[in-house]
Order: sequence, then structure tokens, then C-alpha cells
Amino acid sequence: MFAHKKIMSSIAVSVVIFGTMVLTSACGTNSEAAVYEKQATESPAKKDIQLLKDLPQPSSMTIDSSLNSEEATAMVQAAQRFYAFWNTGNEDLIGQTVVPSFIDNTLPKGRPQGPEGLTFASRNFRKAVPDLQCKIEDLLVVGDKVTARLSFTGTHKGEFLGKAPTGAPIHFMAIDILRIKDGKIVEDWHLEDNLTLMQQLGVVPEN
Repeated sequence: MFAHKKIMSSIAVSVVIFGTMVLTSACGTNSEAAVYEKQATESPAKKDIQLLKDLPQPSSMTIDSSLNSEEATAMVQAAQRFYAFWNTGNEDLIGQTVVPSFIDNTLPKGRPQGPEGLTFASRNFRKAVPDLQCKIEDLLVVGDKVTARLSFTGTHKGEFLGKAPTGAPIHFMAIDILRIKDGKIVEDWHLEDNLTLMQQLGVVPEN
């Protein structure tokens, strides 16, 4: 004869995505379910975020459940103003968007630090691509940071790094991380698909 032991167990798998807990359990209790239902109810819904209508609109948006609607709205609107600047080149938006002590943590060589670096970059790039537009593909609002996946488009109408304008369209992607405090951006990290951009501008030959 073989001795069999009955093992009583419950299996729980927890997944945390941007601060939102999702629980699946073989034998979860009513109290556990109530806790997670309460968390889901309290997290800000997209419909509760007050987007600025005349500024770039996120195609997709995910909000950290630890933020209330007021906090999340302030962060989203700060991002909207920031990308409205890149979308239009309107330098009046800089003062509304970043603090005077703003730090670019991935500062390209030759670009000034601080808010001046933003205007420097925009002015110089718009000499080559005056119709530059910025689209917010994804916006992830987590803690005190906003992560954005961006799409830039425009037309090569001016000289760039010694290369004559081609009139060709450009389209490249970028990823930003913005740290926001009291509704303004205090620092950022960014990564652009520069290889694709340089190929489209004729600076680097395509394979």
C-alpha cells in the first residue's frame, strides 16, 4: 500500500503593473476580493483626467493607482504642455512647463543645460524641419514620473549638418521620462531613434 497525504494549498499569483495589483487565487477570500475591488475603484479613471483640449492628446494613457485624479491630471497636463512645445516650437510654453533649475540627464554634446537647452534644440532642429510635429503615442503616469512614447514627423526643408534639404518626409520615434513636481518638470531622460533620423536626413547612409 502507498500512503497518500492530502496537501491543502492555495496558489496566488500577483502581478503589479504600474502600481496596480491584479490578484488571481485558487481560493481567495471575500475580504481579499473586497480590498482589491476597493483599490480598483479608488484609482483614477481615464475619464477623470482633465486633458488640455488644444494641446497634444495621448493616444493611449495608463495611470498609477496610487495617484488621485488631481495629482494625475497635473502630471498629464505638464506632459501635454511639454510636448506642445516640441509640436509647435512655441517657447512661451517653456516657462509654463519646466522649472528654472530643470536638468536634462541625457544632455547631448553641444546643448546647453537647463531650459535654455530646450529652446536651443528646438530652434536648431526646426531650421532643418520647420514643420516638425510631435505626437504622444503612449503616456504612462507612475509615482512622480511620466514616461512617453513619442512619434515625430516633418519635412526636411533646411540644411542639417551640412546636408542640403531634400524635401523628403521624416518620421522617427523617441522615449522620454519626465520627473514632475508641483505640476512642473524638474528633470528628464530621453532617447531618440537618431539612426533612423540621420538616415532620413542623409547624414548617415542607409543599408
